[in-house]
This record gives sequence, structure tokens and C-alpha cells, in this order.
Amino acid sequence: MNLAHLERLPDWPARMTAEIAAAYMGISKTTFLTRYTESGVREGSNVLWARIQLDAMIAKQFSIAQPAKAAANEDDSWDDLR
Repeated sequence: MNLAHLERLPDWPARMTAEIAAAYMGISKTTFLTRYTESGVREGSNVLWARIQLDAMIAKQFSIAQPAKAAANEDDSWDDLR
């Protein structure tokens, strides 16, 4: 996927290459790779970054509080509404 393909998508993809992730972060690909290479995940010959991961990096950079994660044993299913 390249930047031209983004115009046809309804939202940013959940997984991004360095080129797409750099555009998402608003920085050059070179700067992105210098700062965030270590946080990429290799899948075959590709290195990918998750949108949620990038959002967390942005939130940390701007000191934006992240919502608390639900407790592991908390049941958030709809089963009790029958």
C-alpha cells in the first residue's frame, strides 16, 4: 500500500508500513525510522506498526491521558441482557 491508496480508504489502516506510519505521524519516513524502528514488528519481509501503537506514542508525546484498560476478569458481554 502506498500513500495514493489512502485516499480510497475510509480510515487509516490498522497496520502500516513505515511510509504510511510516517505520514500518519506527520513526519518524514527517515525521521520516523530513526525514532521508531525498534517498535516495528516484522512480518515476513515487511516491518509494520499498529495505528493504536502510534496513537499511544502521540498521546505520550503530548501528555494526553489514556483511558484505563478494563480489568482482565471484567465481563463486558451482553449475556446478562437476555
